[in-house]
Amino acid sequence: MNRTNVYETIGSLLGACYQHITITLHGVILATWLCLGSTGTAQTAVQKVMSGGIQVDTSDRLVSRYKVEAALALALELSNRLQLIPNSVRDSLASAHVSDSLTIQRAADTLGAEIIVFSNLGRIANLVRMETVVLGGDDWIVNNSGVGYAVSFYEGDSAQNRVLDPAILLATQRSLCVALLDSNLYATSDSSLRAMPTMLMAVGGIEFVDSDSELAPWSIFREKISASYDIALTIVSSLRTNSTYTVIDLDTRDSIYALAGLFMVENYNVASRTELTTLKAFDVKMMISGKLERERGGAELTLVLNEIQADASYTPMKRASVLVRVDSKLAIQDGVRACLRELFASISEPRVRRR
Repeated sequence: MNRTNVYETIGSLLGACYQHITITLHGVILATWLCLGSTGTAQTAVQKVMSGGIQVDTSDRLVSRYKVEAALALALELSNRLQLIPNSVRDSLASAHVSDSLTIQRAADTLGAEIIVFSNLGRIANLVRMETVVLGGDDWIVNNSGVGYAVSFYEGDSAQNRVLDPAILLATQRSLCVALLDSNLYATSDSSLRAMPTMLMAVGGIEFVDSDSELAPWSIFREKISASYDIALTIVSSLRTNSTYTVIDLDTRDSIYALAGLFMVENYNVASRTELTTLKAFDVKMMISGKLERERGGAELTLVLNEIQADASYTPMKRASVLVRVDSKLAIQDGVRACLRELFASISEPRVRRR
């Protein structure tokens, strides 16, 4: 194993944001090591964890190493099994060994740490991505990595800057679940602090089909630009607390598209192969598509949950339909929520019902 000085940058180990890390997976060894103590008996004591390094985008004024350290400390504490050795304690030890090039592994051994954690935080618009690498076992030969995502929905000041702290904590919890091979790591936490690994999901196009000229025209079809945007917003807000999927908001989705040179993507068009390829490149695995089709008695709204495949095609997994009888955005919103309840069992209901 490469010996890394405490004072050196850990960025080379973690790589750039959204770049895949190739690390040997010792799944069975890691699971056994987490469940058993060094003597092979059941582990009951809280395990000490030392941070080996934190990498963030220093040009991003909304994130910092201090936020990541605070999130890591709280995420470990919430597990009731792990506890972070404060970085100040680690750095004090390093200061006392400047002359003999103290390695991270030696520092961890000296401080009694059983796990070393490296953290890499990245952000695109409102999406936070946390990648965690854990080292452990005898001679630190066990290693694994995990990625967690979370979206910030909170604005904190008059400038409408996003408050990222809750999202950083949630993404950290999810990355630890993956890295430690334990999706139930937070099963006993308070309901508001429970976390499980999630898959990224985006909203694709919602087609508007109004081909029967004998039917009375609906204004919602003439206003498909704003109506399709409103449907997409309703989907995002309704799934913001889903425990299985992390649905990215429209600003983040469009920022991802912009990075690939895609601009002015309309929400009423079927997602193109280029859009799907771009989403897949950013680890988006699921997509919601839909159709609003005029028919006698109203308009049929259909939403489909799709899995994005490696070749940038998509496979429908589940669909739900409802007949919307009134030509209004509020009626369409109610239809969207009805479909989402059928697809996902529960959704985030709006705080205020407008009639």
